[in-house]
Amino acid sequence: MCTAIVGFDPTAPVPIVLAALRDEMVDRPFDRPGQHWPQWPHLIGGRDAQAGGTWLAVAPPESATPRVAAILNGRVEKLTATGRRPVFDSTVPPGVTRRSRGELPLRAAATGTLGLGRDELRAFDPFHLVIADPEQAALVSWDGSDLTEEKLAPGVTVVVNTGLDATAPRAAQHGPRFAATRPAPSEDVLRTSSDIREIWGDWVRLLDEAAADTAHSASGGGDDRTSLVARLELPDGRVWATNSVTLLALTLTVLRYAFTDTPGDPAAWSLIR
Repeated sequence: MCTAIVGFDPTAPVPIVLAALRDEMVDRPFDRPGQHWPQWPHLIGGRDAQAGGTWLAVAPPESATPRVAAILNGRVEKLTATGRRPVFDSTVPPGVTRRSRGELPLRAAATGTLGLGRDELRAFDPFHLVIADPEQAALVSWDGSDLTEEKLAPGVTVVVNTGLDATAPRAAQHGPRFAATRPAPSEDVLRTSSDIREIWGDWVRLLDEAAADTAHSASGGGDDRTSLVARLELPDGRVWATNSVTLLALTLTVLRYAFTDTPGDPAAWSLIR
């Protein structure tokens, strides 16, 4: 995951609205959102077919506590060298078997915590993990040596690979736009509508427009660091890009979930729930 836009307000009729953009190698296979994990049969999310985890998991209202967890790769370096895959270098010590960060949203969505000690955390590369339910929201971060937690204030927060960084180009550019158009569907619309634009309003338009803007492409010298949607063509011919977008709306009693694996195509959105 590269960007998570979190609308959190425990006093609002819809306490959690979330837009999550996943950036990954486009040839890395994944399964569309569903209930893929026997260990956590109630959780819903897309499944990384290579490592078996997910970038976002949600526990629906029929669970003990409805909750969403979404992970972003952590980054300490501000810029990415030309032609280099834009992920954070590993901090896993020599001799320690690396574990996939994709298991972390599953743990967090199921229980509200990671439930891992420091020795276990050393097996994970740095990350930022959004954990939110209708009453509270936080960002849990691991930099390879320290685990920290920051509460998310009510409002709309843009989380990027450097965490809660309001000065990051993406956050500064898009935070106000998404805050000004935070979805507020009526209870009837939230429960019954099959129109994602009726549920999430202008957020759908903002996401579609961001994906249709070719300025984000790193090919041909274009590299817009304010763009929500990424595309980097590597020297070996592989492509790293935003390959899916998720929209959630969550209350104590209702979950709505929309997904597209073709960002920028308004007709490609589908309702998962």
